[in-house]
Amino acid sequence: MKLFKYPVNLASSCVVACIIASTAAVIAQPKASQTNSVIKLTPTQLKVLRSLGLKVALPSYVPANFRADKVLVEAGRENVDGLRYLVVYQNLSADKCFAIESASGGIGDLPSGSRSYPINSPIFGKSVLEQGLYGNAKQPTLLSQWLGEQNGPFYRFVGTGVVPELSNCSNVTPQEAVKVSQSIRYLN
Repeated sequence: MKLFKYPVNLASSCVVACIIASTAAVIAQPKASQTNSVIKLTPTQLKVLRSLGLKVALPSYVPANFRADKVLVEAGRENVDGLRYLVVYQNLSADKCFAIESASGGIGDLPSGSRSYPINSPIFGKSVLEQGLYGNAKQPTLLSQWLGEQNGPFYRFVGTGVVPELSNCSNVTPQEAVKVSQSIRYLN
């Protein structure tokens, strides 16, 4: 089974894998003055995301007063199947956050939550945002089914508590999460 629709430059993947050494790395947490707008990444963050060889997709809409706070990337040593990124968005008062996660492959279906919200992405089609207990969450949180083309890469909305980077804040509303998810677009 072919995992990538677009070829990955093996040399650049090896360089990234060696630099990152199979662990997640925080890349250039921007100061407010470093970003051009609420949803744009710093040039360093964008360069690192693109160096993974994944097609980068991020939301074109984020709620008011939110910005990209951190970019984490991960590359496995053995192969390129483990290419991933997580872009953490946080509001200015740091009490609400969410993330957009991407993976090159190895994904599975998400079990249904206690409540489901339909997503209708103009790029990726229909999907669902689930509200339930996922990952490390101690309380019900938000997590969308993976979005993407058949061979990946894949993208999803990640709510608070699912990963450690999202443990010290609360969720946006499910309606905002759906709006963010439906706005995910490929970056040029």
